[in-house]
Amino acid sequence: MLFFLFLAAIFIESSFPAETYPEVEIVGADKLVHIGVYGLLAFFCYLSLIHREKVSLFKMYPLIMTVVICSIYGASDEIHQFFVPNRDAEMWDWVADTAGALIAVIIIRYYLRKKYKMFKLNEKPA
Repeated sequence: MLFFLFLAAIFIESSFPAETYPEVEIVGADKLVHIGVYGLLAFFCYLSLIHREKVSLFKMYPLIMTVVICSIYGASDEIHQFFVPNRDAEMWDWVADTAGALIAVIIIRYYLRKKYKMFKLNEKPA
């Protein structure tokens, strides 16, 4: 549920025209925001996938599917921004979105799954 709310929040935020945002003088700040937002989206996506009831491709390969889902959503968001006044669809924003998802998956894989039960795949005994 939180995953879908976050998807909606990203869509709503990217629907605002660009002139409503303050100018930031830090080089690459925009890309860092993309990395952070899509990293958080990847955390929510991964948690949604591993706690599914049915065993499917999504539950069998949650790390890969998390990156794929977040990357596709990032691309669709950039296409959406192409139609918003004073916004642009930028390939490098999509690259930053995908990088954020990859970084989150790496953190999950090598740290969080070992430490926190919430990030472990729920296996049912056969």
